[in-house]
Amino acid sequence: MADDIDTGRLLLGLRGWPHPDWRGEYFPDDLPPDWEFAYYSNEAGCLLLPAEDWLALERDALEDWLDECEDWFRFYLEPPPGAFPVERLAWFGGRLGGVLVDEPRCDFPEWVPLWQRAREPGQWIEHHSGLVLARRDIAGLDLPGLRAVLEALPARTRALVVEGEGVSPAVLAELRTLSELLGIA
Repeated sequence: MADDIDTGRLLLGLRGWPHPDWRGEYFPDDLPPDWEFAYYSNEAGCLLLPAEDWLALERDALEDWLDECEDWFRFYLEPPPGAFPVERLAWFGGRLGGVLVDEPRCDFPEWVPLWQRAREPGQWIEHHSGLVLARRDIAGLDLPGLRAVLEALPARTRALVVEGEGVSPAVLAELRTLSELLGIA
């Protein structure tokens, strides 16, 4: 699936939703819970959802998220064990960045972008475009460490998903500034 609204920007995001420890640390205490995704999407360009997170999403809540984020925002999904509810992928519409898989699959509709695990740890490659999704644990990294993560990304990286103990969406602003300074934004 081609991005009709591809800004060429590096999509930055985190893995998992919701994170209760983000309340007070990242989300203001007085922010209503149903505004949290909109607040997150102001900093982020993508979200990687483990199977248990996206399968627990109600359609109405997802539709609200889709209304609250930019057209170029993308959702990446981890597959559940066992049977895959392909029909639920349509809920994401054009904002579905794809599904991360460990090996080639032929049981998905053609319109579903599949990102296959690469030989390099923490990387997936989109089947048709050759673009890369990188997933990195950045717990405890300072600015020079974050810079090193960005500089080590393959040239065709489309999305960088970060995670780790104590990592919150606040780091996305630092990563965005660093990526712009490095000319990879």
